[in-house]
Amino acid sequence: MAIADYIPVLLRPALLLTTAVYHCIMTLLQNPTLIFNLSTLQEKSFARLWSQNGEAMSVEMPGPTFALLKTVSGTVLDVGPGSGEQLPRFDPSIVTIMYGAEPSINLHAGLLKNAEKAGFGGKYKALHCGGEPESLIPALAKAGALAESKGQGIFDVVVCVRVLCGVPRPEETIEGLYKLLKPGGRMIVCEHVINPWQESGSVLARVMQVVYTVLGWPFFMGNCHVDRDTKKYLQEAAGKDGWASVKLEYVEPKTAIPFVVGELVKRS
Repeated sequence: MAIADYIPVLLRPALLLTTAVYHCIMTLLQNPTLIFNLSTLQEKSFARLWSQNGEAMSVEMPGPTFALLKTVSGTVLDVGPGSGEQLPRFDPSIVTIMYGAEPSINLHAGLLKNAEKAGFGGKYKALHCGGEPESLIPALAKAGALAESKGQGIFDVVVCVRVLCGVPRPEETIEGLYKLLKPGGRMIVCEHVINPWQESGSVLARVMQVVYTVLGWPFFMGNCHVDRDTKKYLQEAAGKDGWASVKLEYVEPKTAIPFVVGELVKRS
């Protein structure tokens, strides 16, 4: 790619960051007291951003993401579904029940509406929690999802689409999600990650990730971190036993927002 064509690609995330800053300002203008509660300001402004732009941001997804979502079946955990823009990509006829772990209560109305529209009906249960164990496990227990676990895991599939970039303590959180998988269960992921500049990526793109971070990307984008080595965390989550199968690929590795997409299968 010629440098003249490459620069716009590297600057593309700046458009999204600018949009996020705008929504943060508008949220603050509507409620100036939020300046004294930055965590609530962050949550509300990102919910505003996603409510108005999430659908457009979900029309296309990298690599085989949509094909993978179509195969999701059985008892499912959907981590960080937002307001449910991805739900039409699933096949509800092969899903027994799906739990959506969404920490922003401001997105729940849209989430349940989109679940109904996608044909899930009563199969979709929205949980007010994040993906981290101290938040997720109590919410699952309250919903009665842990009753039949017997320490063997409860989910056939755990879905993580653009969420692991924002969870607290990603290594611990991913290990916790691994433990919730049944033997033979799958983890399907589509996550933006640190640029693999030492492999197939780009040093310049890695530098731009640092620039966006300094400019406030994590705050304005709902605690999203573009520099997490999520691929490594996923591979190591199974511990010494390892996964039965790991199929992960980098998508757009030379950009400032590269993705890793694929699935990991737990040993039976």
